[in-house]
Formats: sequence, structure tokens, C-alpha cells
Amino acid sequence: MTGPSTECGLMGVGQPESHPGELLKLDEAYFAPWGRSDIFKWSGISTLAFLAGLALAVWFGPWWYILCGLAVGFGSFMVLFFRNPKRTIPAEAGVLVSPADGTIWDIEEIEENDYIGGRCLRIGIFLSVFNVHVNRAPCAGEIEWIKYKEGGFAVAYDAAATLSNESNSIGMRIREDGAPDVPLLLRQISGAIARRIICPLEEKDLVVRGGLIGMIKYGSRTEIIVPLEAGFQPAVSVKDKVSGGLSVLGRFAPVEAEEITED
Repeated sequence: MTGPSTECGLMGVGQPESHPGELLKLDEAYFAPWGRSDIFKWSGISTLAFLAGLALAVWFGPWWYILCGLAVGFGSFMVLFFRNPKRTIPAEAGVLVSPADGTIWDIEEIEENDYIGGRCLRIGIFLSVFNVHVNRAPCAGEIEWIKYKEGGFAVAYDAAATLSNESNSIGMRIREDGAPDVPLLLRQISGAIARRIICPLEEKDLVVRGGLIGMIKYGSRTEIIVPLEAGFQPAVSVKDKVSGGLSVLGRFAPVEAEEITED
């Protein structure tokens, strides 16, 4: 079985050796599999627009070549939206990697009572339509809880979108050497343009750091939430650009081994 789209092994961080097999296979492709129908649709529309522009240019003048250029540009943009580039996953122990490409929009303390329960640190990442939109696991762990919530489609960079927008919450227990055994919440949130959240994970699934876990089609927001007691220290600031599975969001305080004493 092959690993996710990575260029380095992850055994050094002591994480589970498994990831959902279907996602491993899907992650081998450069284009996200959930975009195939969209790629075919927009490629077809762009091709028809290009041919129409070409015909109009021949019959009515060269100004219509502008339509050809717009059709090529639009079609290329829609296809590249579903790109799934390979990423070199950091092997450093005790870190969380970004679950998405985008811009760090807010870092703040919140009260989280759906899964973790208590005071937590939340890092919100805004994904524009120009970013890669697949989501990756920020760490290795076991999926314990998944909850989908229907909602609206307000602008995703607003932190209020967490409460009002359609979202999918993924609760997982961290299983990595160098990191505490604590819960972590990953939230996929739709935006003003996004209309579909994809997450094929199921409870009890094991995931590896940087492994493919889903996608949000078109502009959106992704959050990670960790309990304050875990001692997580952010390594990013608001407005920083991050890449999913590649950028380190922060580090946990070193986990001290239990001292063994003889009677």
C-alpha cells in the first residue's frame, strides 16, 4: 500500500501506519477525484465558448478572439481549482501541520463544548478560490466523532461563519510520539461560493499526518481547535500564508517520559 502524496516517510514521528485505503489511492492523482464531474462540465462549456468565439471572429471580426481567450482562461482556472499537488510532509515530532492551503485569518481562545469540552485555541484558515481546496490531516490519530451541520453560506473569512455556515466537524484523538494524548477538532466550513463539503472519513478510522481527508468545493474556511491544557504553541501569525500538509502551524511542549523508580 502506498502512502499519501508525500516525498518523505512518516515512521519517525511514531504515528499509525494506516490511513483509509480509498483515500490513499485517490491521493495518488494530481486532480482531486471529487472534481471530475466539475472538470468535465467546465471543460465542455469552455470548449464550446472557444469554438463560438472562433466562429464569430471569422464571420464578424477579430474582436471576438477575446471570447476565445476568456474561454481558455476560465476553463484552465476551473480545472486547476481541483489540483492536488504532492507535498513533503514534515517529519518533526510534536507538531501540527496545516490542514489546508490559505491564509491564517484568526488565532484566538474559544469555549468549545461540542467535542473537546472547555477552553481551546482555535486557528482559522481562509481559503480563497485561488487556493488548493483539498484538506489534509494535521496529525496522526483516530477519528472519534464526526458531525455535519446544515447552515448558510456567509463569507468564510468571518469567524462568525463558524456558527452560521454549513460545516463538518471532525473530532480526533492525537496518536503521535512527541504529542500529548489529547482530542483535536478539525472543522470544514463552507463559504459564500462553496456549496459542497466532502469528508469520506468514518468514526474509528486511523489517519496519518498529511493524509488526504476531504475537500471543500470553492471558497471556504478550515479550522483546527486544540485544548489549552495541551500546551500547543502556534508558530504562525495572522495573515501568514500556509500550505496544507506542508506548513507547521505550531508545536506542543515536549512530552516528558514518566520517571520509573525502583522500590
